[in-house]
Amino acid sequence: MSAQPSKDLRSGLAAAYEAARNYLRYILTELTPEQASKEPAPESRTILYYLTHIANSELYWLAASGRKVVVYAKTVPLDIAKDRLEDVWKRILRELRECPEEELVFQPPTQKEKPSLGWVVSHITLHTLYHSGEIIYARYAVGGSDLPNDELEEYWGKMIDSIVYLTFFTKQ
Repeated sequence: MSAQPSKDLRSGLAAAYEAARNYLRYILTELTPEQASKEPAPESRTILYYLTHIANSELYWLAASGRKVVVYAKTVPLDIAKDRLEDVWKRILRELRECPEEELVFQPPTQKEKPSLGWVVSHITLHTLYHSGEIIYARYAVGGSDLPNDELEEYWGKMIDSIVYLTFFTKQ
């Protein structure tokens, strides 16, 4: 039997967030800049669009939780998009490591309250999972190579398992 992750919420949030990021990195494997900027169907969104959207939405929700951020407004080349995502991911994980315990609760945004960091990390983790499916579709539609199957279970399985573990087994 495999070792279980820590049952505390901070570790569970970090594990789920990192697993989603690793899966996104995996599905971008061997993708060319031309493929990333090509529309998979007429008037559809490109992979670069989704990468920029993911980075911007994570920064948006980080700002909504009361933190200062700079939002990236436009689509950029693939190498810059990947660098921006890495910067955003490092920032989110740093905020998660350094925030007080009371920020880890699941408090969605309301008219009276800003979202907690725990809610933000949960939300953006699932948001990335959602858009990963669209990126995979686009990847194959624009002629991207097959992904290495020997790594699929590692990345997909860890992402899904960490989200399930976060949902059902961590304690607030």
